[in-house]
Amino acid sequence: MEITSTDQLAAYLEKNNIAFGSLDQLSGGNANFVWRMTDGPGPGKSTIIKHAEAYVAASEFRMPLPVDRMDFEHLILSRLVTVLDRSAPVITPECFRYDDANHVLMLQDGGPRTLKAAYTDPSLDIQRIGRELGQWLATLHSRTTALDIGENQTAKFGFRYSYSNLAATLQKYGLDPSVGERVDKEYGNLLDTDDECVCHGDFWPGNVLINGQDLMVVDWEMVRRGCGAKDIGQFAAEAWLLDRFRGGRGLLPAFLSGYCEDVKQRKDPDLCGAVKLGNESLLRVATQMGSHLAFWPAHVHWGSEQETKEIIEQGFELLVRALAGDMGWFEVSILNRMLGGTGKLSVQETAGMVQSI
Repeated sequence: MEITSTDQLAAYLEKNNIAFGSLDQLSGGNANFVWRMTDGPGPGKSTIIKHAEAYVAASEFRMPLPVDRMDFEHLILSRLVTVLDRSAPVITPECFRYDDANHVLMLQDGGPRTLKAAYTDPSLDIQRIGRELGQWLATLHSRTTALDIGENQTAKFGFRYSYSNLAATLQKYGLDPSVGERVDKEYGNLLDTDDECVCHGDFWPGNVLINGQDLMVVDWEMVRRGCGAKDIGQFAAEAWLLDRFRGGRGLLPAFLSGYCEDVKQRKDPDLCGAVKLGNESLLRVATQMGSHLAFWPAHVHWGSEQETKEIIEQGFELLVRALAGDMGWFEVSILNRMLGGTGKLSVQETAGMVQSI
């Protein structure tokens, strides 16, 4: 059943005897059609409804995308109920109903504000939020080393996209494309074999909802088993961009500290399974962060053309240093937290350019 308009959703709900008040189609997502429904089956005043068609919702040309992404989102949210503490500062949405035939998922509403949008709110303790998200992510990685969720090939293909197209982007900005080719070969290929833990797969501030002091991590359709460093590196890149362009409030160092503190507090950090602090984990995080910075800002607006070029150069330097295994450089960078350090740079410096990474 096609459900791409509010009228079609209303007809679907009535056919399935699901009472509702108002329906408000939401913008901001790309892959799915999403609504906020009032007076629905959930215990709160509103419920989120997600529906997957066999294409990207935001694509003018209906770019194909398998609908099983919704199956994986429902699966992981159902499994995490027994893995993560729902009384913790960071939670995942509760599933109220899933129609697997029509790929309609009804979820707990975490509110309309994302961390990316709320970053500049002076009432928010951004560093507390960063620490809590880092601790939560470490917990997710450590508690899911044996959790079987099947093979989400769509997630692997989507995550590989930036690696596959990295060389062309570097060349466009006058940088050595062979660096991108090598990163794709040495690190992009690992997406097929990494199997250490469950990864969110699209972990960034736009998928963290803030409602008062409560945090909710949403949009799990790209979930997969893999290497936790990928989640860390993606969030680190987007946190760095927020710190750089939205006021330098220290989201990145707080996030890294929260993750590493959680790992170190475990009785046997080697059993964390997802990311062990040290050289190898740092290089995995650095290549993911560098690839993200060197690719996505060329397609998602953050600043002027000159600023975009500078961001991509930042990512390129991270990649070059990681490929060279330049640990001396990383030891005085913000990423030295992955080596068990505390970071030798101030929040203001981490919001700067080349010298701040």
